[in-house]
Amino acid sequence: MFFLPWWILLACLAGSAFATYLLLKRTQVGDSPWTIFPLTAALAPVVLAGAVVAAIVFSTLLSALLEDQPSVPSESTGAESTFESTFERTVPSTTTIRSTSPSASPSASPTASPSASSSASPAP
Repeated sequence: MFFLPWWILLACLAGSAFATYLLLKRTQVGDSPWTIFPLTAALAPVVLAGAVVAAIVFSTLLSALLEDQPSVPSESTGAESTFESTFERTVPSTTTIRSTSPSASPSASPTASPSASSSASPAP
């Protein structure tokens, strides 16, 4: 998780309070200072929460639109293409996993039987 410092949140709240004050000043509430200040204090967190929700929705929509577009390969320099071709050659596309079963042990090696070695000797 990423947490913002308290002073950034306080600055955003002050900005939303100022925006709320300017919006309320245009209405009939702006005529009375006794009503505009409490309404500004009450509506500033609501305006800030609305701005945060709007930013998240906009970011999500923009991210979804950019993911749907096919990526176009750009012109790369010689060093980048050499790196990419080297990387593709050194990394195998598939990996095999060897199973270790109790019947197949790696220490078992085929050995010649004693009768086979005696029959290989020349007859007198």
